[in-house]
Amino acid sequence: MEPRPLALVTGVSRGPGIAAAVARRLAANGWDLALTGWRPYDAGMAWGRHDDELDDLLLGLAEAGSAVRYFDADLADPDSAVELYDSAARELGRAPLALALVHTHDTGGGLLEVTAADFDHHLAVNARATLLLAAEHARRFPGPAGRGRIVTFVSGLPLRGSVAYAASKGAIHWMTVSIAAELAGRGITVNAVNPGPTDTGWMSPPIRQRIRSESPLGRLGRPEDAAELVAWLCSEAGGWITGQVLTSDGGWSALR
Repeated sequence: MEPRPLALVTGVSRGPGIAAAVARRLAANGWDLALTGWRPYDAGMAWGRHDDELDDLLLGLAEAGSAVRYFDADLADPDSAVELYDSAARELGRAPLALALVHTHDTGGGLLEVTAADFDHHLAVNARATLLLAAEHARRFPGPAGRGRIVTFVSGLPLRGSVAYAASKGAIHWMTVSIAAELAGRGITVNAVNPGPTDTGWMSPPIRQRIRSESPLGRLGRPEDAAELVAWLCSEAGGWITGQVLTSDGGWSALR
């Protein structure tokens, strides 16, 4: 019997996050999972660090039938991409077919507040790590041609008050299309998802109310909305889509 396909998902360290929803959806679709997150980042954010959520997530994925391994990794470290793929091979015995790059670093800062160090760190975690992980994925892609998948995440504009984050997401947008052109011949599709405002724990009550009232479909975006699209892009059915930036935001960017 052929082994289950393996996916590497980044940004998985909180139960309510998009990355956790992606992991759950892929597990339900029959994937084994190598997961990575950086809990010190969560500890410094408004939602804080909740290791029990991660433990519950990993238990649930295992109960769903997935072989799953979690690795803490600081993606600001340029060696982390190689180390993650080495760890996946050692712990799960094979290279991933799919790479879902859901991690993000956003500590805010507008034009007059952001420092050079802030800017560099956003680019290192969001843009450079995307580049290095995509390159490592291509080097180790086990085939068959046509089954390789890379999915990145971008954000809509404007991102007022988060100029370094905006720059890093803009870089990911352009890299996604360019990487897709390079990897098409290897049988790897590359696409980006723009999930719009998603209820992952960062919204204050006034922000929740405003977004809900302005949403064309009358509700907040859920992590599962983006996860369904990622899972489809990673499936065999999604193999004819590449080089695209797909907006999945309930009409938020186009219709409100």
